[in-house]
Amino acid sequence: MAAPSTTAEALRADIEEAKRKIQEKGAKLLEAKRELSEAVERQRLRRALDAQRSVLAQSSVSLTDCKSRRFLVDRDLEGPHLPCDEFNTRSSLTGHPPRTSLTETENFAERVAEGEYVWKMEGFSWLEGLLQQEERDTWESRDFCVGSQEFMLVYNPYGGEVHGSQHGSLALLYKSKNKIAFRYRLFVKAKSGEFVQWGETGHECNRCSDDWRAYGPDVHEAGCRRGKPNVGIFGLSHKQLLKSEWVENGALTVKCSLEVRPEGIPSFSDTCKANPSVEVTGPSLSRDMRILWEKGTCSDVQFMIQGEVINAHSPVLCARSEVFEAQLTTGMKESVSKVIEITDCDLATFKAFLQFIYTDNLASADELCSSTNEDDDSTSKLSRVQALLAVSHKYQVVRLQLWCEMQLCKELTASAVCGILCQAHLHQAKELEKACLNYIKDNMAEVVKMPSYAETLSAWPQVLMKVSLFSAGVPEVEAAAAVDALTGGHVAGKRKREPEE
Repeated sequence: MAAPSTTAEALRADIEEAKRKIQEKGAKLLEAKRELSEAVERQRLRRALDAQRSVLAQSSVSLTDCKSRRFLVDRDLEGPHLPCDEFNTRSSLTGHPPRTSLTETENFAERVAEGEYVWKMEGFSWLEGLLQQEERDTWESRDFCVGSQEFMLVYNPYGGEVHGSQHGSLALLYKSKNKIAFRYRLFVKAKSGEFVQWGETGHECNRCSDDWRAYGPDVHEAGCRRGKPNVGIFGLSHKQLLKSEWVENGALTVKCSLEVRPEGIPSFSDTCKANPSVEVTGPSLSRDMRILWEKGTCSDVQFMIQGEVINAHSPVLCARSEVFEAQLTTGMKESVSKVIEITDCDLATFKAFLQFIYTDNLASADELCSSTNEDDDSTSKLSRVQALLAVSHKYQVVRLQLWCEMQLCKELTASAVCGILCQAHLHQAKELEKACLNYIKDNMAEVVKMPSYAETLSAWPQVLMKVSLFSAGVPEVEAAAAVDALTGGHVAGKRKREPEE
């Protein structure tokens, strides 16, 4: 209400403003009524389209049924005019009605394809900020295919739109318009590492929709949630989910398991085809190479070791070791005699080494190092691994050498670490050397009590310097320079000579 002191001109102006607003509201009301009328018409048309699609679907079923029956009628397997002369003749001769026995097997799952897709979202707490920056409501996974059908996963932290008028949190989106039947299950990874299913298994059928469709335990049409659980994974809001057991190290990991059956039914001819009985076997190269070595077929090289002869093949040795290649192809005596004497390795270790050369399989090395006898102790395994490391380093078989280093890293003890460190220093096994230096630094009080430590002090001055520099925290580059200065720039690896008596 205007104040009594308001002037006539002001009142006239207010009246004109009110009339203007009434006109604007009237125009907007007319526009809203027009839009409402159009929405009602669109709704009517959608129902009419649904009815036509239903008729189309029924026609498709009827057409398929007619085609199937026509197929059977053409082959005299069905119909009102089946041939009966043979049976009637037989019946008239025997006086008994004919007896027939038919068996049919249908496999409705023969075209079903199965697949899984794992989607890991790291830095999950940043998702809301990212969506705000990008002015988006959802984040989508990459496309993935199961049975040539294209899907994707979509997540909406606000529980809003996941596609079109469909709302939810985590949803599976079918990106094609084919008529398929499929089953899906959604899983979320817990901190225990186990994938736990969220919601029930979905049984869906896509009926050639003009638009993609979203599916999920909490997916619903906007404004209609009847029968649906609370929106959110396991009913949790996005903020609750961030603090739950489902987010580990800032990452949410979900998995979608799918079974997809494409359109079409197996034809009669398909069901009558014999199933192929050909089955491709697994790889056999490693096994065949081992047999070749054990039999020695076409061998042209002999290893002499501890009074025993081991046959081998120079092409294999040259392909696997640059050292063997140099021995057998560069004019050394072994290239002429084809005999290589081994004096610095025991028989069992060298056989395991050669078996790896042929098969590239670490099983032989593991078997050697794991074999135990009643008289064996913990040092026996250690010595076997060290022997295998020495021979693999000598012949530059890098993969086996690294495996030995890894095994020795597991065998570090106060009594053994100094010996392992010396071998790592000698063979320039840098990672093994670092592991030994770290162990000594962390367990110095125990290590210095061991006789092996005193032996290292007197016999390996370079190793002693490395221990001292590492324990003092000297950077690796500066420590290496100091060791080089001690050795006069030569490669570190020489043991201090014992004084002559």
